[in-house]
Amino acid sequence: MPYPNTLNGERKTVAVVVPLSNRSHFTADEEISFRHLKNYLGAYDKYLVVPKSLKIERPGFKIKPFDDHFFGSIAAHTRMMLDPTFYEAFQDYEFILTYHLDALVFSDQLMEWCDRGYDFIGAPRLGQSDTPHVVGNGGFALRKVESLLKVLRSDEYAVDPSAFWESFSAGKSLSLQLANLPRKYLKRFRPLNNIRRDVAAYLREPFPCEDIFLSERATKYYPEFNFAPLEMAFRFAFDEVPRLCFEITGETLPFGCHAWHKQDRKFWEPFLLSES
Repeated sequence: MPYPNTLNGERKTVAVVVPLSNRSHFTADEEISFRHLKNYLGAYDKYLVVPKSLKIERPGFKIKPFDDHFFGSIAAHTRMMLDPTFYEAFQDYEFILTYHLDALVFSDQLMEWCDRGYDFIGAPRLGQSDTPHVVGNGGFALRKVESLLKVLRSDEYAVDPSAFWESFSAGKSLSLQLANLPRKYLKRFRPLNNIRRDVAAYLREPFPCEDIFLSERATKYYPEFNFAPLEMAFRFAFDEVPRLCFEITGETLPFGCHAWHKQDRKFWEPFLLSES
């Protein structure tokens, strides 16, 4: 029985959001990604997220244009995905499924995953035990719009002012502490010490990825943010080492996958839909 894509008769439950690059053409592998999306999730509202300067149409998709500076690199994409305006553009929906064109979907389980109510679920990131969360990759991810906005609009401090001053002043002379006293109070000025500043600093790092930022810091800004548990993430999607993930799930395909042609193309080829 199909699930109605509505929430309380007003807001819709979910949309599929496909961020594009600044190219106007698609590769053969990207067309395979589109083919899986159309076959399994064709009945849902679908959007192409595009730069304003790119004129493009595709049957079955609505167009959501954003400023050009959000496109053209991983850092630019990260900037967009950590900007509240991105999620504000989809406030008519409770959830969005971000579906990059190196993703595949293998069935229509979308409403079932929405019903689980997680704020974020994506493919597990393996071998990162030093991070508090390993769920998950943002290339094929289900996100609760309101919860992401609570994170990105948070007024929580990026750096605890008291902890900052305690660390900064340790071992310094009284005269040096007095000379730096403005720094103590500037840390209490929220416009200079909030998630917007944290994101801006993160974007200056060598390889900023929005999903890693969220996995490490979302609960800092919104403590109730609810990541799916690791065992559910394996059922939701694979990214790295799909053969190992397939063993972990008892040789059961997940809902979808990310980076299929980069991680292990030979593994995924038997599951690809043909053009017919």
